[in-house]
Amino acid sequence: MNILYGILLVLVLLLGVGMILFALPGTFIIVGATFLYGLATGFDPVSVKFIVSLLAVAIGLEVLEEVLGAAMARKFGGSKWAMVGAIAGGFMGAIYGTPLAPVVGTLLGGFIGAFLGAMLLEGLHTRDWSRAAQVGLGALFGSVGGKITKIVVAIVMVVFVLVKAF
Repeated sequence: MNILYGILLVLVLLLGVGMILFALPGTFIIVGATFLYGLATGFDPVSVKFIVSLLAVAIGLEVLEEVLGAAMARKFGGSKWAMVGAIAGGFMGAIYGTPLAPVVGTLLGGFIGAFLGAMLLEGLHTRDWSRAAQVGLGALFGSVGGKITKIVVAIVMVVFVLVKAF
C-alpha cells in the first residue's frame, strides 16, 4: 500500500508544480498532498512539523508572488497607484488570458496585465506617460521574477518532500 501512496504522492506533487503555470496555488497542493501522505503513513516519514514548515513557505510564496510586481513598480519610481495597478492588472490579465490560450495565455496575460495596470494607473495619476511606461516595465519584471521564484521554490519543496518520504 505504501508504494501506491508513494506513486500518488509523486503525481500530485508534480501536478502542484504544474498548476503554478495556470496561476493556481500549486504550492498548497504540494502541502496538501504531503499532509495526506503523512496521514496515510502515520506521519512517520513526514512529520507534522515538516508539513507546517511547508505551509509557511507556501503562504510566503503566495504573498511574495503577488507583492513582487507591485514592489518593482515602486522601485522603478511608481506611486501607490502603480502598485495597485500591478496587482489588479496581473489578476485581470491572467483571468482574461486563460480562455485565449490556457497556460500561455494565463502567464502572458498576468505579465502583460501587471505591466498595463501599473502603467495605466501611474499614467493617469502623474500624466507622465514616459515614466509610467518605465514603472510598467518594473511591474512586468517583478511579476516575471515572482513567478520564476515561485516555480523554483515549489520544485525545491517537492525535492524536500520526496527526500523525506523516500
